[in-house]
Amino acid sequence: MSTVARGQSVLAGVWVLAIAIVLCGCPSAETKHDQKEPLRKQADSTAEPAAESRPEPEIEKPPKTPAEPTVKPEKLVAEAAVEAGEKPRDLGPPLVDNPDQLTPLSQDQPVWIDTKNKQVVLLGEVCEAGYPLEFFASNAMKAYESVVTVNVTPFIVHAGLLRIGAKPGHPVRFQPRFVPPTGTEIAVEVRWKDSRGKVQSAPAQHWIRNINTKKELDVNWVFAGSFFRTNEETGEKYYQANFGALICVLNLPNAMLDLPIESFGAIEARSFEAFKEHLPPAGTPTTLLLKPIFDDKPTTEIPARRAAARVGEKIAEAERKALEAAEDWLELVDRQQYSRGWETASERLNVIIARRDFIKSLNDTRKPLGKVKARRLSSKKYTRSIPDAPDGQYVVIQYTASFENKPSAVEMVTMMLNGDNRWRVLGYHFK
Repeated sequence: MSTVARGQSVLAGVWVLAIAIVLCGCPSAETKHDQKEPLRKQADSTAEPAAESRPEPEIEKPPKTPAEPTVKPEKLVAEAAVEAGEKPRDLGPPLVDNPDQLTPLSQDQPVWIDTKNKQVVLLGEVCEAGYPLEFFASNAMKAYESVVTVNVTPFIVHAGLLRIGAKPGHPVRFQPRFVPPTGTEIAVEVRWKDSRGKVQSAPAQHWIRNINTKKELDVNWVFAGSFFRTNEETGEKYYQANFGALICVLNLPNAMLDLPIESFGAIEARSFEAFKEHLPPAGTPTTLLLKPIFDDKPTTEIPARRAAARVGEKIAEAERKALEAAEDWLELVDRQQYSRGWETASERLNVIIARRDFIKSLNDTRKPLGKVKARRLSSKKYTRSIPDAPDGQYVVIQYTASFENKPSAVEMVTMMLNGDNRWRVLGYHFK
């Protein structure tokens, strides 16, 4: 009898301890849902905070190296990586032109400030988004609905933007009517290394597309600035963006950077998704450059001239990359590596002409010209359509050339953006 009684006493003690743990320390189901569950209700994303205050004046003069911000939720950045089953890895040095000009903003996080070029630099890595997007950049816990994950506390990025002159506006408002977020306009650039080790760059918008139109995002972010919430019991202040809302594509009242357009919260109605055809492989280390745009224009509007300028920049970048690929391909042809030329050409060319026919054609036409003595670029033109080909992205390049057995010739190389998001040869001829 005494043994049974002792066993029952121990069992009762275990139940008392379990109940105490649940009441005192375990996260609620609501908290777990908020952090991990992708199928969120609209109210979770869009509800206006009931009690909030703007960032206190003291952050207008943030510490030179805010390695340990006073707000506690920054621990979530490291904890997110652990929870995801991955220890934050070394992503290498930032891909910037003058790394010696960078000043660290943290002793243990990959984030810097470039005061000369007025930009904040941070490191992340490409993830494989499995749901319509809520973020462009967030912590590892939000990887399933982000394009890039970072191991950087948003409050530190906020402080860095303040130091280079960016001004926070206000986050999105939903009541009594929708008011888009405001603040200094921020251009976001991404840089990474391709499979050959060459540094590539693009606007962050190039990695995001509208789910309905299938077109790239065409607006910049604004420095909404998130907000602080005060714990009534302890008096401590918590910067709400530290929970993951670093660079958002879904309007969130706790966003640090947000889009100045309406973007819906319900997962079935979200506006954007990852532009997977434009992304490098998942896990690719990526440098993010956050560059404030200083002017007197309203930050909720993007003037037509600026939008046109961005389109022009994208076209110029496409032409540059296509030209580099064309010159690499022409080197193969100049060395009579015709088989390799066929292998590295576009998928469409491989379908149009068989390898043996391609090699025979160049042996019959190009080889008799002899070695190239000079080649000079005459023109390059980006276009969305060419004869006898589906709409896509093409660059038609023309050279004037001189060969051993033909002193004057014109070479034409047609490049296309291939399915692997690389510029490859579609056509080559000369006269």
